Amino acid sequence: MRMQIETENRPHFPLEQYHPQPNILYPLDAAAQIAGVPRRSILIYCRAGLVSSVFQPPFGVMAFTKEAIHKVQRIEHVRVNYRPDLTLLKTLFHLFDEVEHLRSELRLKQGYE
Repeated sequence: MRMQIETENRPHFPLEQYHPQPNILYPLDAAAQIAGVPRRSILIYCRAGLVSSVFQPPFGVMAFTKEAIHKVQRIEHVRVNYRPDLTLLKTLFHLFDEVEHLRSELRLKQGYE
């Protein structure tokens, strides 16, 4: 016997992606939940130098900014969709960072001309 679920009477809620607040530090567990990745992935990305954490005194608890969480989401997107090894992932994101740096320098120079 198959049961049919009535969907007409059920309320529909749009799925909203959580966006971290600027200027707030998020502990490791919260950052992992926001980014949608296991905390182990964030630790691996930190050890590889892909993402930096901020250590909060006095206990040295790892905390992450909005930008770091966004970068974790980007890294995870590339990792899941293209399956690069860690070395290629590091090279790719180093190049992304360099391109962004060059773009900001270009915008700065164009502003002075």
